[in-house]
Amino acid sequence: MITRQGEKEYNSDFITVTEDGDCSFFAVADGHETPWAAELAVKTVAEDFQKSSGITKESIVEFFADADKALREDENPLNACMAFMLTDGQIAVWGNIGDCRVYWLRDNLLYEITPDHSGAYALYEAGEIRYPKIRRQKTRYDLTHMLGDGYDATPGLSQPEVIRKGDSFLICTDGFWSNIHELQIEKSLKKSSSAQEWLDKMVKIVDKNMHFKKYSRFKDGIGAITIKI
Repeated sequence: MITRQGEKEYNSDFITVTEDGDCSFFAVADGHETPWAAELAVKTVAEDFQKSSGITKESIVEFFADADKALREDENPLNACMAFMLTDGQIAVWGNIGDCRVYWLRDNLLYEITPDHSGAYALYEAGEIRYPKIRRQKTRYDLTHMLGDGYDATPGLSQPEVIRKGDSFLICTDGFWSNIHELQIEKSLKKSSSAQEWLDKMVKIVDKNMHFKKYSRFKDGIGAITIKI
């Protein structure tokens, strides 16, 4: 996993990996205009996981609701995007809100990507732009769902999915996925024998694309977790 500050004066991303018995919890979040919103959201959900260790769609709904409540009850106006996954290595369930994503790859190919809650993703769903063009659209910053005051806090949820050996997952903030093409995610995985090697290869690509400002002139912070079953 990696989290790194961008051009902002603070790192708005926060990530964590936690285990409890046979179950593992992976989470990333990106605070909106505040340095501690992501940390509060992730830690709230991590505490819920430690109490329940449940791998159910219902538990994810509760986790998101508790994180939203924590942000709304803070004395400062807080908002955050978040994505997380629970798995025991056989069943996995995940959810996201805003523009943090979960990528599921099978046989080294993209199998599923969580939808963004943004204006750019709405254009893609309407057939007005192709999927890779989302990262170049200014409206990808126009978020319709986030945790905290002023937004719809309804998350996107997966069904409990049966996973198998060889499946891989990338959970990341928009600063990461907006600087790497989907084909590069697949190709780097094919050339990697571990989750760490896969992440290292992708970070090199992200850094190169940021340096040459291939997709954006703004150097955003990055947060990412890679998992190989």
